[in-house]
Amino acid sequence: MTLVERDVLVERLGAVSAAARRGAGSLVAVAGEAGVGKTSLVREFFGSEQAVWGFCEPLSTPRPLGPFQDIARQIWPAEQDFDVDDMRERLLAWVRRTPTPLVVEDAHWIDDASADVLRFIGRRIDTSAGLLVVTYRDEVDGDHPLRRVLGDLASAAGVTRVTVPPLTRAGVAEMVSETEIDAAEAYRLTNGNAFLVSQLLLAPDGRVAASTRDAVAARVARLSPSARGVVELLSVIAGRVGAELLGADWSRLDEPVVAGLLRVDGAVVEFRHELVRLAVEQALTPGQRQDLHADVVRRMVAQGDIAPATIAYHARHAHELELAFTSQRAAAERAVALGAHREAAEHYHQAAADGAGLASQTELARLWLAASQEAYLVGRDEQALATAQRAVELCPLQEPLLRGEALWWLSRVTPADAESHRLALAAVEILEPLGPSPDLAAALAHLGTNRMLARDLTAGIALSRQAVDLASEVGDQASLTCALQALGSGLTITGQDPSCAHLWRAVQVAKEAGLDGELGRAYANLISAAGEARLYDASMAAIPEALDFYVARDLDGHASYAHSWYARCLFEQGRWSEAARWVTEALARLVEPRAITGIVAWSIQGRLRARRGDPQVWEPLDEAKRIADISGSLQRLTPVMAARAEARWLAGVRDDGASGLRQAYELAVERSNAWSIGELGLWMWRHQLIDAVPAAAAEPYRLQVDADPVGAGRAWTELGCPYEAADAWCDSDDAVVVRDALDRFTELGARPGRLRAARKLRELGVRSIPRGPRVSTAATPDGLTAREQEVRTWIVAGHTDAEIAAGLHLSIRTVGHHVSAVLRKTGARSRRELRRRTS
Repeated sequence: MTLVERDVLVERLGAVSAAARRGAGSLVAVAGEAGVGKTSLVREFFGSEQAVWGFCEPLSTPRPLGPFQDIARQIWPAEQDFDVDDMRERLLAWVRRTPTPLVVEDAHWIDDASADVLRFIGRRIDTSAGLLVVTYRDEVDGDHPLRRVLGDLASAAGVTRVTVPPLTRAGVAEMVSETEIDAAEAYRLTNGNAFLVSQLLLAPDGRVAASTRDAVAARVARLSPSARGVVELLSVIAGRVGAELLGADWSRLDEPVVAGLLRVDGAVVEFRHELVRLAVEQALTPGQRQDLHADVVRRMVAQGDIAPATIAYHARHAHELELAFTSQRAAAERAVALGAHREAAEHYHQAAADGAGLASQTELARLWLAASQEAYLVGRDEQALATAQRAVELCPLQEPLLRGEALWWLSRVTPADAESHRLALAAVEILEPLGPSPDLAAALAHLGTNRMLARDLTAGIALSRQAVDLASEVGDQASLTCALQALGSGLTITGQDPSCAHLWRAVQVAKEAGLDGELGRAYANLISAAGEARLYDASMAAIPEALDFYVARDLDGHASYAHSWYARCLFEQGRWSEAARWVTEALARLVEPRAITGIVAWSIQGRLRARRGDPQVWEPLDEAKRIADISGSLQRLTPVMAARAEARWLAGVRDDGASGLRQAYELAVERSNAWSIGELGLWMWRHQLIDAVPAAAAEPYRLQVDADPVGAGRAWTELGCPYEAADAWCDSDDAVVVRDALDRFTELGARPGRLRAARKLRELGVRSIPRGPRVSTAATPDGLTAREQEVRTWIVAGHTDAEIAAGLHLSIRTVGHHVSAVLRKTGARSRRELRRRTS
């Protein structure tokens, strides 16, 4: 059928295709409602080209890498079952050297592993001759894996979006112009949906059907019994069906193809549209549906090469529960092998649920444990907790190794610190009497990690040393890496390992063992522990390497974490404009706010607003507290309670300690955590809740509370923290020192701090106090003056100092001062970086 009102879209696809042939490849996202004509458009354009097609199918749990497995079988017919990493690397290499377009059809049914491949190729395709076309229904919601991919690729250079709109009234009129169908009635019934209009055209006498289901039912009823049987059989199979499965029934396809119900493409057949399949399936009686699924199961088992997920789906609907259970379990194991963890989580969960009465208690416990571990990997925290609890409940007492593993795993996914600690201890108590083993090494490593996260660092260090020794003894590299991270974090934060040697060793062990998951955590712990210890150079030096690793594997959650810690390091070093940008990017990248990532980013955002005197301070601080309260862990409580206490103090509101500040401070003292004691103790002191801090407090804070503001400022300056130095100096009774604080606050754009310093100078009798930035200047981005904004415009345009001086009628020396101020205030390290940010 000739396409109507699609000429502009065809031309656009032509332009994209031509650009790809010139080396500017593209991922083309073709969106529209069901039945609007997305597939028809793509088939029309690629009708004369040899595109390679892959198909997503509406299974309850999609095939891992389904569309790309279809594509791979056509490109590399001698190979099969690529995992995620192999698939994306092989396909990326293929599109870089081959102009043949790839088409992923019906991506609204895409699986998570395929979504990862799309994201990976979409970020890199613009420098190739490749063309990857993706069709999908535009009603996918915000949590859908495809929507997350498209969001991640929103600013990617090689992404083209094509929206296929419904037909206009004129378009519908054109489609029905040679029939007796009333054009206005056709538009009313179809609202311009090309598929629904086409169904009206297929009615034998040109009458307008009351609904699509009636039209489909009428056409099915006119088929011969044998042809109708094939159509009904195909209606319970989502997606394309091969000739081998149909066997002798393949010869009965002619009637439904002529009737417009089915479409044959080589050796496969499918419904012309999913809505037609659903109309046929929903018309079946329950008994018919069960019998048809049983027929499909028999055919698939006889064929022998059908994915176990597909067999499980049909076996369940056929009420063949034992086959459904064994197939579901096999599907989960296959999904794990392919790196499709979201699908694995669903398959394990279903297998465990189906296994009651079919599997032993031990086997069910292992299935629930596997379901929890896979759910944890994909960020389903509540599901991971619930399934881990179920696994522990089912673990037989005579299976101590399994029970120990289930307990320490339940500890890992339990958010409340006290309960998590109890479970971790219980796991070690069960496994220790059994002697050295990888299971005990894993439990000890986790217990050490648990204490490190709680910032009970003395206990964490001791336990982690035990775990390192045991993991080395039994040769368990995963436990060794985990234990080294906990040990290195504890030693770094307490100042015993300022070189972060143990954390770097954890990175190296994970690299050598190929433990990508642990390597991601090792980088994260290196960045955060060094940052918490105010070892900014060490933390920031690790971030580029970590980001390269995360981006190469599309680990966006870890990348967001690294962004948030980079923002914290910038913030504490007074590079506030840069910090604000990195915080914004970190929060924008969050798919599901991980506890520590959200706490770090939101705490900085709220604290930065408070220190600048900006509005909306409490929104991010409330979000951070919501997450911190779930665990009660000192690591999570310290930055949140300190930020909230500071915001109150800057606003002139007293904190009585009931906000959680006192409880967090007492926990820090109990754990002897120097940095937490110092930071929380400073705010306890300022809110007049204590008179002094313990000697264990970190030196800069202790000096400040002990009435040595000059010494505290010097310590903060040595660490590279200008705001904290000015904050300490402002407590001095020396006007010269307070004047330095005023200047520093002014440079930073810290309006509340500057007002405080000015008040202190007046109290000390100083009358000549420089006026702060004008309101117009303070309100501009980065606090630039009008002249500095002019100079910034000239810099971005690529002009030299001499050219700027001539253009603005200034001396070159004056321009030089303005350029320095612009770079300092914007946080740009060079003119080139400033131009890059602005472009």
